[in-house]
Amino acid sequence: MRKQFLTLTVMTLAATSALAADRLNPADLRRVTKARESLVPAVAKEFGPKARFIHLFGQGQGMLAGVVAEIPAEPLGTDELPLLAIVRYDESTGAVRVVAREFKYREARSVGTDVALLEGDGTLRVRDAHGQDRLLARGVGGDLFPTAKGDALVATLLMNSEGPHETAVGLIDLQGRVKVLADGPGVDATPSISPDGRTVVFVSGRTSVASFYVTNVEGAPARQLTNVGLENWMLFGGPPKEFVPPPVSTHHMEWLNEDVLRYNAGGGAFWKLNVRTGHAAPDVGGEP
Repeated sequence: MRKQFLTLTVMTLAATSALAADRLNPADLRRVTKARESLVPAVAKEFGPKARFIHLFGQGQGMLAGVVAEIPAEPLGTDELPLLAIVRYDESTGAVRVVAREFKYREARSVGTDVALLEGDGTLRVRDAHGQDRLLARGVGGDLFPTAKGDALVATLLMNSEGPHETAVGLIDLQGRVKVLADGPGVDATPSISPDGRTVVFVSGRTSVASFYVTNVEGAPARQLTNVGLENWMLFGGPPKEFVPPPVSTHHMEWLNEDVLRYNAGGGAFWKLNVRTGHAAPDVGGEP
């Protein structure tokens, strides 16, 4: 599943990566630099000099970082994901604290005062402030994104690999109830849920071009927001001006309000998407 979706995403991102350096928002660069200043020494102290943080999950006081024991000597294949230990990083203070020391997780997100931890086999558990774990769901593919209230999260669900629907988008509450919201042919993935807990945006390759779709927590029929009318062959030789790149991952998304989603489109280039109108544009930002 991951390999096929990455292939689709890489094709659509390749043509825009050369422009990414010109679209960097200075505020984002400062954010990453500040995170490195706190995380690099803390990770070395807690996990040893070979350990590195390679992922940031979320924002603010609830931000988490994924740590690998060491960087692999050889590049990993697209279906191979390094298993992570998890630390909490507070953007406001720079404080770093170990959440899960074992190198056994693919993703993690803060959900209220708890932390959702996705194991390598697709088992999703939640860990409370006392370090106690409980099972939430199995067969979770990743792309965890919590509600603003911290009472649930949306995620990519793994479907039957033999069928036409490889993944679906689902809502998982803290009682472990799972509701499928979008399940189209091929891959539906990378979901995000609005601050009011009603609107769910995700990425699908059902038209051969990775595009944003929108639904809601009732599972209303999905509506295509971006790249309407585009087909994969139209991207070769450079994307048309109306092309909107997909996000790198759920973990680089943040809602600016109920209607506007901000996301990383690759190479540090952030975009803003209005989930009501489908209008999208690069978020260049102001002066350093």
